[in-house]
Order: sequence, then C-alpha cells, then structure tokens
Amino acid sequence: MSRGGHQRECRELAGVWPLARQLTYLDGIQPPVKNTLWILVLMIGCVGRPPVAFNDSTGVVPNQPPDGDQGPPDGGVDGGADGARLDAGAGGAALDGGQDGGMPCLNTIEQVANEPRSHIPFEETPLYLHNPPVSGEHYPVWAGWRIYAEVVPRGFWVHNLEHGGVVFLYRPDAPENLVEALVRVYNAIPNDGLCGHPRALLTPDPLLDAPWAVTVTGPENPNAGDLGFGYVIKGECIESEQALVRFAVEHRNRSVEQVCDDGAYPFAP
Repeated sequence: MSRGGHQRECRELAGVWPLARQLTYLDGIQPPVKNTLWILVLMIGCVGRPPVAFNDSTGVVPNQPPDGDQGPPDGGVDGGADGARLDAGAGGAALDGGQDGGMPCLNTIEQVANEPRSHIPFEETPLYLHNPPVSGEHYPVWAGWRIYAEVVPRGFWVHNLEHGGVVFLYRPDAPENLVEALVRVYNAIPNDGLCGHPRALLTPDPLLDAPWAVTVTGPENPNAGDLGFGYVIKGECIESEQALVRFAVEHRNRSVEQVCDDGAYPFAP
C-alpha cells in the first residue's frame, strides 16, 4: 500500500470513531475498555510508519539493504571472461584462472631496468634488485625449456632470460587452479620459429612476492652501455590467459643472446 493510501485509510478510520462512539451510547452503555484500547492502537498506528510491503510469493521484503554479513570483497583469483586490461585485443577474455570473489582482475605490464649480466659459481647465491628479476648474474648453465614441478633455482632460469626466453613463475602455495591456468598458457604458446619450441619455461619459485609472475629480458645495446629494460607481470589473479600467450610471443627472442639449445639443468643423477 502506498503512503497516500495508508493516510486515506487513517482518515476514514478517524471518521468512523465518532459514529461508533454514538452507537455504543444509544443504550447508555459505556464501551468496553478493551474496545477503546483496540481503537486507540489503530489510531496511533496511523501516525507511524506505513506497513512494509513484501513479495507474497517469496516472503522477501523488496528494496531493503543487504544483510550486514556479506563477507569480504574479492581477494581471490580470476582469469575469467571480463579480463581486458592486459589484453588490448577484441578477444581479451579467456578461460578462468581460478577463484573469484567479485572484484575485477587487473594485470599490468611493468617495465624493469635490466641488471648487469655475469656468470657466478654454483656455490654462490645470486642477488637481484627486482622480484622477480628480468636479468642479472646467473650460473653458467641454464635450464631446459619445459614445465617443472620442482623449483628451478633463479641462477639457472635467469640464464634462460639471457637467451631470449620467457619464464613463468608461481609461488608453491599458489591456488591449484591458478597453476593449472599457467600450464594452459604455457601449452598454448606456439613454437618459436628459430627454436622449434616455445622458448619458455614454467617453474615454482618460493622467493616470489606474489602468487604468480612472468618475466622476460628486453633488448639492450651493450656497445653503448645501454642495458635496456625487461618486462614483468605479476599479481594475485590472471586477467586473460590469451593475453599472456601474446605477451610471451611478442617479448621472447629479444635479448642480447639468441640460444635455442636445451639447458643442462637439471643435472643428470
């Protein structure tokens, strides 16, 4: 019932009250107290808030604020159909990369300055200015181009970056569906024309400061002392798997060294 209809009903009730009072006194009999109280309750109700309508079929009150306990906003992993920030193309959407709590997933390409490249002994631990690194000191041996279930130490895969490779990383505690999404991305990368393989690898990385990342070295001009830049994407979620495939294809094979051969790591037992 609308507010206006409710007020009209109240006015009609107020007009009935004097008539009811006269009728009850015709025989000189005082109305029962309980009737008077009952009518007063109705009269007082007219000046209050009108009744709230509800859906007769569901019992739900419409246009009401949501319950206070709705849970936190999204903190999950989404690679689903609304991803477009990383992907400038028309087909930005891709398969879902994991869990979603409602917030949009955004992946941004970060340009990172290349670090000086040098070989270090296997017993040393390489140090880098950025996490994950796009270049820098590394071991004399690089890793094979493949998907790894065990951790490949950074000193090996940074050498793969020097050879123009793209390295996909995930933290060991990353959600399983996110790891599955990265595997789909890796398997969707077409072979490099020079190498006959994707020129990429995928490995867990416990030193990573995000659930997943991808890193690649960009072009440099060592003769001019220009180390150039590399590129990193990392985040809590995957915005578009197709965009990550394109990222790998567009940025691989741009480092100072062009080596397609498989690396010797992991070493034979």
